[in-house]
Amino acid sequence: MATTTTSGLTSASANETVQAIYITALRNTHALEKQAAQMIERQLERYRNYPDLTQALRLHKSETDQQVTRLADILHGHGEDRSLLKDVVTQTVGNVAALVHSVSGDEVLKNLYTDYSVETYEIAAYTSLITLAEEAGQRQDVETLRLSLREEERMAEAVFAQIVPVTRHYVAREVQGAKSDR
Repeated sequence: MATTTTSGLTSASANETVQAIYITALRNTHALEKQAAQMIERQLERYRNYPDLTQALRLHKSETDQQVTRLADILHGHGEDRSLLKDVVTQTVGNVAALVHSVSGDEVLKNLYTDYSVETYEIAAYTSLITLAEEAGQRQDVETLRLSLREEERMAEAVFAQIVPVTRHYVAREVQGAKSDR
């Protein structure tokens, strides 16, 4: 016999609800990471004059690709597949944002702000996913999610550390009359 929780739902119904929330969050984060990988790839093609930023982005592109795989594996382990529609919509939004930034003169600065925002968003997403995994009784997923969280925290610190030097380098190039921030 199912027990009733304080909210009036049976424990089986409550568990199904928590599982559904967790799976949705996994799908959302999977789509987010795919968008992030594409965004990083576009930036790597453009930043010849910012070697430290490029190096951090290359490392994180590899980590992001691994995170996409980890999330797909977790979803598959729960009998789920990623949402193709969500992936397409999320990637389209990322491509539009990149297009808007690429036509502006200060593309590298705008992308740097976006990168930092995305990293902090991903930190929040993984923190929430870890909590959801615990609530859903999916403790086997927690360490994998923590690994991704640590990678995002490291990248957020790396991007933040680039704000001052990249800004100074950008200003110096503009003062010298450089036509491109790449």
